[in-house]
Amino acid sequence: MPGTQFFCALTASVLLSSCVQATPSLESQRTLYLSTLNALETGNQTDYINGLKQLQNYPLLPYLTFSEQSKQLPRLNAGEVEELLDQYQGTPLYNRLLNSWTSQLGQQQRWNSFLEFYPRVKHPNPRLNCFAARAALAQGDKASAFRQAEQLWNVGQSQNNACDPLFDAWINEQGISRELAFDRFMKALEADNIGIARYAERFITRDQDKAHLNLIWSIYNSPETLQAQPNQLTRNTPHHRRLAMLAVNKLAPKDLEGSLKLWISLTRSLAIPTEEQEAISVRHGVRYAKGFHANAPQLLAQLDPNFNFAELTEWRIRLALTEQNWTTVSQLIQRLPDHVKNTPRWQYWHMVTQMRLNQRPAPELIQTLVADRSFYGFIAAEMQGKPFSINHQPKQATTAEIERIRKLPAMQRIHELYHLGFEDLARSEWNHVTAHLSDHELHIAAHLFKSWGWYFQGIRGAIASDRWDDLELRFPAPHARLFADATREFNIHPAWALAVTRQESAFQNVARSGAGARGLMQLMPATARETARRFEIPLDDLERLNEPNTNIRLGSAYLSQMLGFFNGNRVHATAAYNAGPGRVRQWLSARGHLPLDIWVETIPFDETRQYVQNVLTFGVIYAEMHNYSASILSQEEQRQLAWYSNR
Repeated sequence: MPGTQFFCALTASVLLSSCVQATPSLESQRTLYLSTLNALETGNQTDYINGLKQLQNYPLLPYLTFSEQSKQLPRLNAGEVEELLDQYQGTPLYNRLLNSWTSQLGQQQRWNSFLEFYPRVKHPNPRLNCFAARAALAQGDKASAFRQAEQLWNVGQSQNNACDPLFDAWINEQGISRELAFDRFMKALEADNIGIARYAERFITRDQDKAHLNLIWSIYNSPETLQAQPNQLTRNTPHHRRLAMLAVNKLAPKDLEGSLKLWISLTRSLAIPTEEQEAISVRHGVRYAKGFHANAPQLLAQLDPNFNFAELTEWRIRLALTEQNWTTVSQLIQRLPDHVKNTPRWQYWHMVTQMRLNQRPAPELIQTLVADRSFYGFIAAEMQGKPFSINHQPKQATTAEIERIRKLPAMQRIHELYHLGFEDLARSEWNHVTAHLSDHELHIAAHLFKSWGWYFQGIRGAIASDRWDDLELRFPAPHARLFADATREFNIHPAWALAVTRQESAFQNVARSGAGARGLMQLMPATARETARRFEIPLDDLERLNEPNTNIRLGSAYLSQMLGFFNGNRVHATAAYNAGPGRVRQWLSARGHLPLDIWVETIPFDETRQYVQNVLTFGVIYAEMHNYSASILSQEEQRQLAWYSNR
């Protein structure tokens, strides 16, 4: 199970070097808690009652009683539920109980009681909202009920079945207006929900609307017909802007270039407002840019001639970088909005562009960039021969402050839930408590998480408390001996392996991605098996990927393999660890002739581009924090930069 058997305290600066082992009585309570919970779930009432008596002072007692009382909910009255809610006030169990009870009241059509509890529900789901409208109807407030009915009905997907009686009453009394039916019909098609579109179409009954419905279905089913006859849509056509967007979105998967040309034509002929153009122009324009088609710069310029969409402008700059057209790069950077232009990314490229155009960058620009803790700032520092600015600022806290936070009931519950493996419940407690603590208190709590070995939550705590400069919290380095041994065995830099692990899993031993990658260094099963065979590392069971020793050895071995595949280039190897060596070879074949920093900037996968930059940046931070030799790029990699090329 995750966690540790220690309560650790923080010193006034960071952490004490020693921890006080949990008392045997606490260990016995943990064991008793699990057995008592099992007794409740299996219906062993005797063992449950006996366990409950002995756990009166255990932090997780509310979770035991909640499990029991939830089963009793159908037999309780409103007064008894109020007493229970008071009991769970200040815990996430309060909202769980309130939601369950309110939903039960709605199901039972106990509308008076429902209306007493519903206003206290935070973020009610659609089912509860349906019940709320039905309660208003039962109370005789038809105006409110039918207003809510219209809002609930007019969506692009099916609503909860609890809404059906409400919709029946509303439709029988008021009917569905033509305009409302068309609106839901369009929303359903925009969501590719043909069933709901057909349902909404039943309420469009005027003969004069039939031709328009046929046009809509024609555009939906065969958007390419609009390419041949764009004049089917005029400014007088009902829903013309929505139909233009629908056609382009449907056509794009089949013919991206054609869809963009159609969109450019329609935005002009239909006078589509700029703010309505952005979503489609950016989504499909960026996708086209990532294909590096020869006409992409011209097509993007037609899509956004007035530089209204910063993301498109950024990709116009990247396309200019692939041509190393420094004059165009310089001009396009100046068209970025200030909040984008002044980020380290574009400050870096502005500086490189000036150097490539034989202009001298402003000293304050260089100074600002070198002082930034980022991929671009670190390259600038390395190329200028300046020390890396990691800007570490540990937070000071008194022993009394630390002890007060540690003793908070919520923190006690979080610790026990985490230790026993109930991480989802522990995270729920944390999400609840963040609303009640100051940033300083959240920061202390985050350090406590780190001291328990819950590094991922410590990192989240740094974010929640806005403590971005506390690098000991944001960049933990557990399993030091395992990383040292594995990186020595496979001859890679330990800071690189730590940086990959920080990016991949944030040091969650049992992390598992949606794609199936497992463990600290997020290895795919097939990759793990192949690496284990190649390097003769035992892997008789994929569950061993959750073991730090096995995962770190395999991950380090695979990093070493990628480094060999790409001739010692850590940039390419890092990209391959994320996107696979096959894709990186494709990108190198297409754009490997470019300077290395341009190659990174033009990686077409946003995730991989950010991954490479994060890992190399994190590697510098880990090296600086642990007194390794720190370098974001090797000397050979530095010589491949566009910056270096001007020397």
